[in-house]
Amino acid sequence: MAQVPKNNLDVHHPPSRPSVASSMETKSDHCFHSVLENDRVRVFKVEVPALQSTSVNYHRHDYLVVSLGKSNFEIAGSGIRYPMQMEDGEMQVIKGGASHRITNLSDTPLQLVEMEVMREIHPERPVCGLGGRACSDGIFGRNEDGSYSQSTLFETDTIKLARVQLGPGGLLPEHHHDRCHVLVSLAQTALLDSASDARSRELHLNAGDAAWYSEHIAHTLKNLSTQDVQFLTVEFK
Repeated sequence: MAQVPKNNLDVHHPPSRPSVASSMETKSDHCFHSVLENDRVRVFKVEVPALQSTSVNYHRHDYLVVSLGKSNFEIAGSGIRYPMQMEDGEMQVIKGGASHRITNLSDTPLQLVEMEVMREIHPERPVCGLGGRACSDGIFGRNEDGSYSQSTLFETDTIKLARVQLGPGGLLPEHHHDRCHVLVSLAQTALLDSASDARSRELHLNAGDAAWYSEHIAHTLKNLSTQDVQFLTVEFK
């Protein structure tokens, strides 16, 4: 398909799931760099040189593809062919179960993030977004530190995906996470993460880096840089 709006995701379905395949193949491809892995999610940075392809890879589970920068590429194999033209920060949901390779159709390097959700995404059962009702629980505003916004892109029975944008010095007000979640940076990011128990830490992340959070936390996030930053949060049910 062609361009996908940042706040609207399409879903790609392989024709069928093979009965036997190894979920480890992605790890052996030199284009895939493991960022984080646990029983909820596997996060990879994908870097493909201009006009080249990855090896054939396989995701057993549903996954998200996020573009870091403008991109023009194709996911193809096992009866599937998905042309992708994406802007910076745009994403797609792809059902797992099909072997595939990624081909960079551009004359510049391709940079992606892939997030494989170990308990599936179930895009066909949206709570909001993904063709269902609009997600309406976003927040935005400006405080003495700067501007902030948080918008839910979609929610299913297994995950909730949100985009956070902070202006220079912007502070996302204190908020609570009942469930574990991962934060994935879309650009070089410096954040002050301050928990409700007065503990704090600085996060310095490059595009595609991830930070893992356990359940039942309350915290604020402050942009320490002089540039706008944006990142994704994926909460696991």
